Amino acid sequence: TIVLLVMGQSNAANAGEVKYQSHCTNVFNFYAGNYYPLSDPLYGANGTGGSVWGRLADKLVERNFAGTVIVVPCAVGGTKIEQWIPGGNLNPMLEQTLQYIDSAGLKVTHVLWHQGESNHVLYSGGLSAQENAMVYTTNFHTLVSYLRSKGVAAPVYPAVATYCIREPDTVLQQAQRNLANDSLKIYNGPDTDQLSREYRYDNCHFNEEGLDKHAELWRVVLMR
Repeated sequence: TIVLLVMGQSNAANAGEVKYQSHCTNVFNFYAGNYYPLSDPLYGANGTGGSVWGRLADKLVERNFAGTVIVVPCAVGGTKIEQWIPGGNLNPMLEQTLQYIDSAGLKVTHVLWHQGESNHVLYSGGLSAQENAMVYTTNFHTLVSYLRSKGVAAPVYPAVATYCIREPDTVLQQAQRNLANDSLKIYNGPDTDQLSREYRYDNCHFNEEGLDKHAELWRVVLMR
């Protein structure tokens, strides 16, 4: 059994163009102490569309990576990383999610972080690209430290994610790649910025092919 805590903004939430219902057995959406079918839109994330996570769960079961997959979403579209750390307005949502996980006797096995589009340098309030990337790095380490303080010892996988309508922020991309640190159990997630306009129905959020490609990128990361 694997328990995926999936976090971030819209492309980690229910912003996909096409909804998906998992066809494998033993795959679940855990939310507020209850288990639901892994069917879009997922509980625990905002939005009313499709998600990458049901697709990923099916791929992991079909490849015999896991017999049971429990997905715990904690994602809100349009959010910045600073909203999720202590003091941010979404940190209480994360804390409550972790409390539900603990109360259910679950143990997170992987933390999947897909966020960064809203921290693009063009939205940084006048910081240089380098300064913006440094702030993002600091906030990410604060987020990981918070998770550890709450008993989440699982490896954390930050994706490269900066592309939404505007061209990718190459400096922030590199900062996201540089987050990897074996001693902190932080490992590179997928580079979803490589999924360009053809995979996005509005040049930001994924169409059906993009959602499947996104899921496959995560599968490769988790199974490598």
